[in-house]
Formats: sequence, structure tokens, C-alpha cells
Amino acid sequence: FSPLLFLLFVLYTMDEWTLNLDNYSDPFLFVVPIAAIVGVFLSKFLYKRNIEALKDKDNLRSKLAGFQSASIVSYAPVEGATLLGIVAAYKSPNIFYLSIAGLLIIYLFYQRPSKLKIEQELELHGELKNQFDKGEVEIK
Repeated sequence: FSPLLFLLFVLYTMDEWTLNLDNYSDPFLFVVPIAAIVGVFLSKFLYKRNIEALKDKDNLRSKLAGFQSASIVSYAPVEGATLLGIVAAYKSPNIFYLSIAGLLIIYLFYQRPSKLKIEQELELHGELKNQFDKGEVEIK
């Protein structure tokens, strides 16, 4: 949520925007897209690694707490690349950087957890699925 607010702030405060993809002396022209790609792939890697470790647990509370942790950890690389893109756009008013940041925010939005996603990722079956459906477990 905070990257979106920061993006809106930068969008509102900048007077003039340009689309300049020819300025090879600007290091952000290479760093921002690479950071975005690395952030997305690192996010997926961290998420899958942390989710795999949860599949052997038989306690719903520990599975849900682990899912929450895996989700938060997987958001960090993408959020970092997003913030880098927004800072780059603020330093040099190139709409290219803000576009990348906006795409990463949309990507984060689609990564949000849903009940179906949690059931599928944690492979909840039988009693664990019943507990989850009834909402008998809270994560503190």
C-alpha cells in the first residue's frame, strides 16, 4: 500500500514527464528493469521455497503462520524494486521508471492471498481443510 501512495505522490508532485530510453548515461535505465526482473524471480523463488517447507507440517496454525511469513518475505524483493523505480522517476522525470513501478504494484496486487490460494498452496485436506473452512484457527 505504501509504494502506491509514494507513486501517487511522485506522480502528483512532478510537473513534467518525459519518455527517454536513449540516455545511456543514466544508470537507472539499466538498474530499474533489471531490479524489477530480479525482484519478481527472487520473490517466486523465496515463496516456493518457504511453501515447500510447510507441506510436511500437520498443524493448521503453523501452516497458516508459515504461509503468512512466506507471503511477506516474497513481497519484499518486488516492493524494493518498486520503490527503486519510484525513486528513479523522482530523480529523473522519466515515465519509464514510473511505468515499471506501476506494473510491479499491479503484480503485487495479484499476489495477494485468497482462501482458495491458501487451500491449494498448503494442500489442505480432511480435518485441516474443515478447520480452515470453519475459521477455527487465528494467527496472532
